[in-house]
Amino acid sequence: MKNTNLTEGSIAKGFIVFALPLFLGSLFQQLYGTVDLIFVGNYMGKTEAAAVGASGILVTCLIGLFTGISVGAGVITAQYWGAKNKENVQKSMENALFLAISGGILLMAAGQLLADWALRALNTPASILAQALVYIRIYLLAIMSMIIYNMCAGILRAMGDSRTPFLVLAAGGFLNVCMDWCFIAMLGWGVAGAALATVVSQTFTAIFLMVYISQKENLLRQRWKIERKMSGKIIKIGIPLGIQAMILTLSNLVVQYYINGFGEDAVAAFTVYFRVETILYLPIVAFGQSIVTFVGQNYGAGKYERIKKSAIVCNVISASVIMVLSAVILMFGRTILGIFCRDENVIRLGLQIIGVSFPFYFIYSIMEVTGGLVRGLGKTIQSMIIVIVTLCICRIGILKLFVDQFHSLRMVAAVYPITWSLAMIAFIICFVDVSKKMLKQQ
Repeated sequence: MKNTNLTEGSIAKGFIVFALPLFLGSLFQQLYGTVDLIFVGNYMGKTEAAAVGASGILVTCLIGLFTGISVGAGVITAQYWGAKNKENVQKSMENALFLAISGGILLMAAGQLLADWALRALNTPASILAQALVYIRIYLLAIMSMIIYNMCAGILRAMGDSRTPFLVLAAGGFLNVCMDWCFIAMLGWGVAGAALATVVSQTFTAIFLMVYISQKENLLRQRWKIERKMSGKIIKIGIPLGIQAMILTLSNLVVQYYINGFGEDAVAAFTVYFRVETILYLPIVAFGQSIVTFVGQNYGAGKYERIKKSAIVCNVISASVIMVLSAVILMFGRTILGIFCRDENVIRLGLQIIGVSFPFYFIYSIMEVTGGLVRGLGKTIQSMIIVIVTLCICRIGILKLFVDQFHSLRMVAAVYPITWSLAMIAFIICFVDVSKKMLKQQ
C-alpha cells in the first residue's frame, strides 16, 4: 500500500487520485442499508421493509456525533503527519481509538435503553413498532464497530491512504450481501436477520482496520498512552462537527414535514429526487473529505501557499465535475427518474424539482470544498456556526415563508440553492479571513 503525499507534486492529480476511493467508499456505504431493504422487501413484506426504514433516522442521529469526532481525529493526525511528527501521530491515533471504543460502548448502552422511547417519539406506526424495535436493538450492537471503522478510516486517510478503507468497506459490503442471503433468504429471520447481517459485516471492517493500523509501521504501541491534552484536541475539533451533523439531520426532518404537506405524489417525487441526487452528492462528499486531508497535511508541513492554490484548483475540479453530471441528468431526466418510479405525475413533479435545483448544484460543491478547507485548518466551530445558521435556521425560515406565500413545489426546491449560496458565501469569507492570518504566521 502506498500513501498519497498531498504536500508535494500536482495539486489536481493528488486531489483526484485521493478522492476516487473516497467516492467509491461512499457508494458502498449507501449500499449497506439499501441491500438490507432489498432483501427484506423481497423476501418478507412491506411491514418489515417499513420497520427497517423507520429505524434509519435514529441510527443517523446516534452516530452523527462520533462521525464528527472521527473527522476531528483525522484533522489532527493529518497535521502531525504533514509535519512528520511520528510520536504525535501515534498519540493522536491511540487517543482517537480510545474515544471510539469508549464512545461506542456508551452509545450502544444508551441506544438500548432509549430505543423504545425514541421510536415512539418519532411517531413510528404501531403496526411496525415491534419489528422496528427488534431491528434497532440488534443493529445497535454494530454501533461501536461503525464508530471504530470511521475513526480508523479517518486516521488512514489523514496519512494519505484512502484506498485501504475503501477496499475493506467493499469486502464488508460483499460480506453483508452474503449474510443477508443466509439470514433472510435461507433462514427466514426477517428484520432480525437484516440487522444481524449488518452487525457481522461492520464488526469485520472494524476489526480488520484495527489490526491493520496496529501493524502499520508500528504506529500503535502495545501499551497505549491516553492523554487528556491530545483527547481534548480531538474533541475540541470533532464535537462541533458532530453537533453540526446532528442538527442538520434534525432540520431535514422539519423539511420533510413541509414536503409531506403537499401530498403523496409530492412525497414520492422528492423521494425519487433524493435518490437521483445521490449521483451528485457522493462525488461532492468525496471532494469535501479529500480537501480536509489535503489541507491538514499541508498545514502541518507549513505549506500555506499550497493551501491557497488548492482553494482555486480543487473548487474548479469539483464544480466542473458536478456541472457535467448535472447537465447529463437534466438532459436524460425523464429516463433517469423513470428508473425509480413509473408514475407519470411523480415523474412530472420530479422533473420540476431537478429543473430548479440541479442547474445550481455546482454551488453546493463549492460550499462543501470551501467548508472542507475551513475544517482542515481546524476551524470547526466556525464551520458549525455557518452550517447551523444557513442550512438549518435560514433554510427552515425561508421554507416556511415560501410554503405560506406560494405553496409551490418549485419554490420548495428553490430553498436548496438559496441556502447553499448563503453557506458558500459564508465559507468563502471565513476561509479568506483565516488564510490571511495564516500567511502572516509565515
